[in-house]
Amino acid sequence: MDSVVLGFLERNLPEFVNDFNVIIVGEHIEFYCVTTDKGIVTVEASNYILAFCGIYDYLKKYCGVQLSWCANRTINIKSLKMFDGELKKIIKQKYRVYMNYCTLDYSMCWWDFSRWEKEIDFMAMNGINMPLAVVGTEAVWFETLLDFGFSEKEALSAVSGPAFWAWQLMTNIEGYLPPKNKKYIYERLELGRKILKRYDEFGMNPIQQGFSGHVPMLLKNKYPAAKILNQRGWCGFPETAQIDPLDPLFKEFGKKYLSNLSRLMGFRKFIACDPFHEGTPPKPRPWYLKSVGKAIHGMYEEFDENSVWVMQSWSMRKAIVKAVPKHKLLILDINSAKTEKNKNMWGYPVVAGMLHNFGGKNAMQGKIKKHCQNIYYQLESKGAYVVGSGLFMEGINQNPVVYDLQFELLTENKPINCNQWIDNYISRRYGKYNKTIRSAWEILLETCYRSDGYEENAVGSSLASRPQMHPVMAGPCCYVKPFYDIEKFERAVTIFLSVHSEFEKSDGYQYDACDLTRQALSNRFYKNQLEFESVYLKRDLKKTKEIAAAQLEILLDIDKLLSHRSEMCFSGWICDAHNLASDDEEKKYFDFNARTLVTLWGDINSDLPQIYDYSWREWSGLIKEYYYPRWKMFYDYALNCLEKGKVFDYANIGSWGERKKFRLSDLGEKLFQFEKEFAQNYSEYEYPRSSNTVPAALELIEKWNIKG
Repeated sequence: MDSVVLGFLERNLPEFVNDFNVIIVGEHIEFYCVTTDKGIVTVEASNYILAFCGIYDYLKKYCGVQLSWCANRTINIKSLKMFDGELKKIIKQKYRVYMNYCTLDYSMCWWDFSRWEKEIDFMAMNGINMPLAVVGTEAVWFETLLDFGFSEKEALSAVSGPAFWAWQLMTNIEGYLPPKNKKYIYERLELGRKILKRYDEFGMNPIQQGFSGHVPMLLKNKYPAAKILNQRGWCGFPETAQIDPLDPLFKEFGKKYLSNLSRLMGFRKFIACDPFHEGTPPKPRPWYLKSVGKAIHGMYEEFDENSVWVMQSWSMRKAIVKAVPKHKLLILDINSAKTEKNKNMWGYPVVAGMLHNFGGKNAMQGKIKKHCQNIYYQLESKGAYVVGSGLFMEGINQNPVVYDLQFELLTENKPINCNQWIDNYISRRYGKYNKTIRSAWEILLETCYRSDGYEENAVGSSLASRPQMHPVMAGPCCYVKPFYDIEKFERAVTIFLSVHSEFEKSDGYQYDACDLTRQALSNRFYKNQLEFESVYLKRDLKKTKEIAAAQLEILLDIDKLLSHRSEMCFSGWICDAHNLASDDEEKKYFDFNARTLVTLWGDINSDLPQIYDYSWREWSGLIKEYYYPRWKMFYDYALNCLEKGKVFDYANIGSWGERKKFRLSDLGEKLFQFEKEFAQNYSEYEYPRSSNTVPAALELIEKWNIKG
């Protein structure tokens, strides 16, 4: 048997290795065809990716398999089912793209190769053939800076830490929480090489990191004659530097970077580059931007004539785009919002994308019925040159139903019947179909998974927000007010849990029972906080104390509930960070990065971090150790003001721009100091384990009268 196929089967279906016959025919048309006969499953496909995709499609349709990051993480079947006829699919999407830069840090920064290996197999099973491949580029940058006169200390200080490297690649920051030892740089390089090797073995087309002009500020001192421009600070971070693409140093630096990339990691073909990403060009005039496009394209073309520039639509500029030949540019419309607005991207090849999550937050939300309409199909029907589909979420490990659907859409040419798909999902997710669960899901489609009335990336959590009398936002981009009838949602929770005795052995059911109960209690926390505000304004001390005590109790109850699922534990995040470290010094460094990302974010060196709580998570451990103490400080302060007749002078924040007001009071300053200390509070944890969550869920819905 082919070694690539054998390795895949041994990792994922070890008991059935000899029961598969995989034939790679190498045809130009992207397809797979699965048949069965006499206990053997035969898969013919045009390449490895579609062979593995065909195997997974067969497992889903005939063996009831549902793989997810959230429960059901391994294939667990007793036999292979035989069927008549053939399971055949022709895939129109040439490129199936995976990962946002942010995904690498919000969810993947602590993965070792064994975890990456599982994800790459999962990518292949879902037909993904174009993953982002930027792990290890720290070494490329490090060595390039040495080539331009930086000392090792200077080069290290210009590299952002493992939890923030993505934003340096996106040209937003530089040298944030940098490593102290170059050993770290080459550890990342080794991991990146292993990942790329597996991508190559599978025949994937990885997107590697290019050069758009973003450089350390120190380069200005070393090359004072060069035209190196200051870029405004991003989200309160210091200014960054950008070599003008029309300056000779741009090409010199860029080609050395590409040469080092090729030497250290190998140069494939697709190269990511987003000039002035979330920034401002020094000259916004079309003639200048056109010259920028020509200069960058010329650099890539000169380095490798087969290269293709890959550009996100997020901050693209028409004049830059149109300066590049159409066959040399691939545009990733990461939320599919730009193609129609820009005349079908002026005829350039585009990948229709889905951006569902900001920051790795885990609120239950997603426009299921809307996604079933298939944005790839919609854009293609309107005349766009759509050459693929893509998943560009900022974080994974949440809302498994959304991603199960989106993975299927990567290779689906037409709209999906939502009702049929949900029926099938229930059968696979929980091990069998159940009408009661289906009725609960119908309510979920009308509440948290509705397709109107909210932005998928703007759903917040009141308990994870900076405590205030009337919570409005949790992080800069998400609003905490539920966008649906929470009593109706609670009805879905109680209906779902009513059949627990039939499904307690189902891992998917266990996870969803926990997640549904978590969301119901989180919603209740918001509702109670509004009541707290109301009675506080009425100066009802007794009732105010009662609600404050109840709120703190809810927080501890949610924390304990989530401890039953390893996927929802802060300790898992920290243990993964510690496990990746090669010594105690690095372990502490990784711990600081891990804590900072999901709390203060940054800039921690500033007196006014602007994007704290952007990556909030309703996780066991994080609630008890971080959110609970913040809310206790808030309630203690508020009750003290009420008892002593003092003015409650703590700001209520209604928008991101007002967040600076938080530190204008004693309470705000106290909260800020606590948050800074938490990020530096190194602690050892044990890896969490999943256990039966149903008894805890049933106890809590009874305790808090979750009925709907």
